[in-house]
Amino acid sequence: MPSAIENFFAAWGMTDDGARANVIQDCVPTKFYYVDPRTDTPISDLPALVSYVAMYTQYAPGATATVVAQSTTKSHVRATVEFGMPDGKTQLGQYFIDCDSDGRLCNMVGFVGLGEPA
Repeated sequence: MPSAIENFFAAWGMTDDGARANVIQDCVPTKFYYVDPRTDTPISDLPALVSYVAMYTQYAPGATATVVAQSTTKSHVRATVEFGMPDGKTQLGQYFIDCDSDGRLCNMVGFVGLGEPA
């Protein structure tokens, strides 16, 4: 069974607005925090998060987001996500995620790339 992390990122490629919103709602608790390099400010309410994720599909129809690696320390997860464009180009990002006792994503901080040394 896929984890909330896998489901959350799979929702980024969903074209059905209602289905995407339902998946995201199932993945996060009432109180959560989300930020990545493209957010203007941190997101902490569900409609804003659903809208933000919908922009990915809107601006890149056919794009996907797939969790390709995870490592866990207690309730903290480091997830590597591959963002795939319809033309075959990909970009990796890393998220540091805290999960609640039900496995939902309560704190997500995303970074471009894998933090390679310069």
